[in-house]
This record gives sequence, C-alpha cells and structure tokens, in this order.
Amino acid sequence: MSRLSAVRQRVGLAVRVLLGPPVKPGRVLGQSDGEVIEEEGAARTTPCPSDSILALDRCPLCGHPERTLVGEFNRFVHFAKPPDEQSLRADYSLCHGCGAVYAARRPVGPRYRWLFDHFEEALGRLQPGQKRKGKFAISSGTLSDEDREHLRRLASRGVFITEQDRPSRKEYLPGLLTDRLAASVHVEILGSLLDLKGGRVLEVRSRLGSIPAALKRLYGADVFAMAIFEAQQFLINEVYGIPASGIDFDRFEIPYDGPFDLIICNHMLTHAVRPGEMLGALHQRLAPGGHVYFYGEPDDAEILVEGKSMFNTLNAFHLQTFDAPAITRALTANGFRPVFVTHHEGHVLCLAQAAERSDAWLRMAPADLQARRESYLHARDAALLMLPENARMRVGDDFQAAVDRALKAGRAEVSPGGRIRVRRGDRSDRP
Repeated sequence: MSRLSAVRQRVGLAVRVLLGPPVKPGRVLGQSDGEVIEEEGAARTTPCPSDSILALDRCPLCGHPERTLVGEFNRFVHFAKPPDEQSLRADYSLCHGCGAVYAARRPVGPRYRWLFDHFEEALGRLQPGQKRKGKFAISSGTLSDEDREHLRRLASRGVFITEQDRPSRKEYLPGLLTDRLAASVHVEILGSLLDLKGGRVLEVRSRLGSIPAALKRLYGADVFAMAIFEAQQFLINEVYGIPASGIDFDRFEIPYDGPFDLIICNHMLTHAVRPGEMLGALHQRLAPGGHVYFYGEPDDAEILVEGKSMFNTLNAFHLQTFDAPAITRALTANGFRPVFVTHHEGHVLCLAQAAERSDAWLRMAPADLQARRESYLHARDAALLMLPENARMRVGDDFQAAVDRALKAGRAEVSPGGRIRVRRGDRSDRP
C-alpha cells in the first residue's frame, strides 16, 4: 500500500470514529484489539515489580513434566507500552499428560498484586493513569463512603425494574437483572442434578450473587460467596444479604469455616496462579460426596477453531486454557470424578464429585497429543501474523517464518492490498 493510500485510509477511519459509535476506552479504531495507545503524559504511579516470576518445570494441574512450548507471548505483546519486557513472555506450554496449556512463566507475589491493582490497564481496557469508567458495579478499585452510598441507593430499587416506567439507567443497576438471567442456566443444571435442600453452598468468583441467591430462595441452601472486587462484595451483601469476601488468586484459600456440599467456581481454573493448590483446597473443604461446579471456562476452540489470536486472547491473567477433555483429565488427576460436562456459549461447564485421589488417571492418547500440538503451533503462526506492525519487531525473524509456513499450507492469503490475511475457522465447528 502506498503512503498516500495509507494516509487516506487513516483519514477515513478518523471520520468513522467521529460519526460512528464510541470506541472502547484505551483502544483506537482500526488497530489490533489488544493494542493500547497511551495519552501523552499518562504514567503509572508505580513501576511493575521486576521480580516475582514463577518458572514452572511441570504442569501445575496434573504434575506431568513433559510439555511442548506452543506460544511465547500473552496480550502484552500487542501493547504499545507493556509494564516491562518480562511481562510479554508467558511461555504457554502444552502438557503431554492432561492436555491443558499453561503459562510456564507466571507472575506471583508482588508482581501479581501489581497487575491485579492495575486490572483494567493490564487487560487493555484503560490507558495508564486513565480514570475508571463504565460498569462501576463490577469494576476494580476501592470504594469510598460516597461510592457505597451511591451503590446502596441504586440497589435499593431492586432487581426487576419494569421498562414501562421508563426509568433512567442512572437510577438503578441493570446489571442485577442481567446477572439473574445469566445465572438461570446454572441454577437449572445444579437444581436438576443435585439435591440442594438445606445444603451448604459457596460460590467462588461470584459476579453479583445471583446463583447462591437463587439456591437459597429455591432450596433453603445456606450460602456464601467470594468475589473479586469490593463493589461486587458490597452489592452481594447489600442486595441478597449473602456474606461475601475477596479472593487471593495467588494463594487461594476459603475464609469460611466448615465443609460445603457444593462449591461453585466461575472462571477460576483459567485464572488460578497455583491451580493444583486451589483444587486441593476445594477438595479439602467439600463434605463427603460433595460436588464442585466449574463454569465460565473458555474452550480453546476460540483459538484453534475460530481463529482468534492466541496472544491477544490469553491476557496476563489467563494462566491456563483447555478444551473439555483437558479439564476432565485435570480434575480426575486432582481427585474429582466428572459427572456432567457440557458447553454453553463457548464455555465449558463441568460438575464433578469429590473422590479418592489416585495416580491412575488416564493420560492423553499419543494421536490426540500430536493433533493438539499441531493445532497450537498453527495457532501460534496465526497469532504472529495478526500482530500489529509496531509489535512485529518484538518477534524478530519469527514473523516472516510464520508468513512463509502459513502461505505454503494455505492457512493465510495475500489480500488485494498486499496484506497477509489469516483464514479464519468456521464457528459451526465449535462444540
């Protein structure tokens, strides 16, 4: 593309920005979906700690030592200014035992805490130093007394606000109803498969408390919650009267006493810094015959089938990724017996029962391992091809090598404008 054509293209994008819908904060229309363009003068208040990176020599889920490196980078490779050079590399590795893909380099301790304290920035939602905005009820940050009073006033309107009264969205919390409707899927599954009458239930990483609230209302369950952010914890208690604590993703523990008949985990396997230890803590706190229910775990078909960029999809907090067989093998290796596994909206849902832990769990078959390894290596090439131009220098000669392999194999094509374009997968192939 000529320089004049490029200028015209950028002018056209600018016009569409002015006339079109708003763009996500921290993004620029026309650039890669993970790239953050920072405002001049914006600066982080404290630097990212340079130490506290855990290097793994085996799978953190099943303990198997054999693996294949399938992708070096996480989403930070797309960023104009990542926290530091070390933050780019995660060294995602395919476990030859359970089949999970895990970050062999991961932040722990002060480094993880720094990233968590800069949550929106680390995801690319905000520019460094930019004020949080948007969905205040589920955003990070410490609540002031004024914030609490504001949330209390909005929550007092309740969950079911009828549109016929034409209320302003500034007068209530629409997210409460949205969460109730989303939770109904899981309430249906759990209520159909388990006897929950009078049971003791904990939800870990509850969004706004809808699942435990429903189980309390329908089955008289004694319910508890753990949530990421202070605003969520406040609302779960304010709206439903459910005790809600925070979560330590690095050193996971349950702050409530006694055993539970059911522990529900939302998107926790993906994010746990030490997933084997987390699964051990869950197993220890289940009553005999108790169950654990995992939901919100993205199926890696979004990378391997749909063709999303592996680097851009796996952000700094995505430390494991799976398909359904990998999740069931990992759970079996940690003393859980899967009893119901399905998919919902691209996520894996798995109900498992506590069982005796055994080393006699079934490893991935050699043919399955080979197919999965090849799929991930192809996905790595595609992710390299999808890097924005100003990030390609970070991967050196690997970019051109990936172009050559992809064109030769027919996994990419040259557009009329001379750009390399990855051929995407078909969503209908997804589970």
